[in-house]
Amino acid sequence: MSQFNFETPIQIRFGDFDMLGHLNNAVYLTYYETARIHYFQHIGWELHDISNVVASIKMDFLLPVVPLDEIVVKIRTSRLGNKSFDMEYELVSPSGDTIYNRGISTQVCFTKSSGNTAPIPEDIRQKLIKFENL
Repeated sequence: MSQFNFETPIQIRFGDFDMLGHLNNAVYLTYYETARIHYFQHIGWELHDISNVVASIKMDFLLPVVPLDEIVVKIRTSRLGNKSFDMEYELVSPSGDTIYNRGISTQVCFTKSSGNTAPIPEDIRQKLIKFENL
C-alpha cells in the first residue's frame, strides 16, 4: 500500500474478541468506519447534505489481533472518480512494524435529502487532492 498521511488510534474493548481470543472479523469494519469518520473530520468534510456510503469493501487478514495489542488504523484516499472514491486501510501496531490487516473500500457520494447519488463536492475533491497529493 501507499503512503498514509492520516491515522487514528483504536481503543480495543474486551467484547471485540471472539471465543478464540482473536479480534472478531466483523469488528474490523467498525474500526475502518471509526477511522473514516476521523479522517473526514480532519479534512473538513462535515457530511451534512452530501455524504457517502460504502459500496464495496475487501479485507485481508494478515495477523490476529489479541488482547493487549495496541493498534491504529492508517487510512487514505487512493482514487477519486466522479461520484465515488476508494479508501485504503492498514490496521497496524503504533510503531507501524506489525501489519495486522489491510483493506480497500469504494465509497459512493449521495444527497441525504433525495437519496440519489451525487458528484463528490468540488471543495471536498480539492481538499482530498491537496491532502493526499493525488
